[in-house]
Amino acid sequence: MNFKVFGVLALAAMISIPALAADDTKEKKKKKGNRGQANASGQLLKQLKDVGLSDEQIAKVKELGKDAAAKMKKIKDDAGITLDLTKKRQEVAKAMADSEKKGAELAAAINKEAGFSEAHAKALKLVNDVRMEFHKSVVALLDDGQKEKLPARMKRFTGGKKGKKKGGKDEKKKPAPAAE
Repeated sequence: MNFKVFGVLALAAMISIPALAADDTKEKKKKKGNRGQANASGQLLKQLKDVGLSDEQIAKVKELGKDAAAKMKKIKDDAGITLDLTKKRQEVAKAMADSEKKGAELAAAINKEAGFSEAHAKALKLVNDVRMEFHKSVVALLDDGQKEKLPARMKRFTGGKKGKKKGGKDEKKKPAPAAE
């Protein structure tokens, strides 16, 4: 008799535990949502984890990130760019990654295929400009030692144009006229 009761309880536990665990994972997935989209500072802080940011710098990055995220959200909302539209564009971009088209031509083809209007494309450019300014302002918070530790993809925001000349390869500066 005791074994039957024990068996029934064990069977009930085996059935209910996976069902409860599945509910928990669904709740976690719902909570995750678009965290990266809403908080630009979180993504950037992950990239900068090896740089050695102080608590003050981390707080400033979070503050700048909130401002940037609010600006990007407003631009997207004003242009009518929805999450579904963004996801569709990402899927199209992945599908066209092997295309012969490059740069602006590729971006235009992706936008056309995803159903983006000219206004949507302009809004995306504005969002990207806000993101770039955010990255530049974060890099400006770093000291020289921290800038040296930046990941390669972040070094472009340091502002250093080493080895590049404005006028081109063979252009020489004209000497200043002698004062008489």
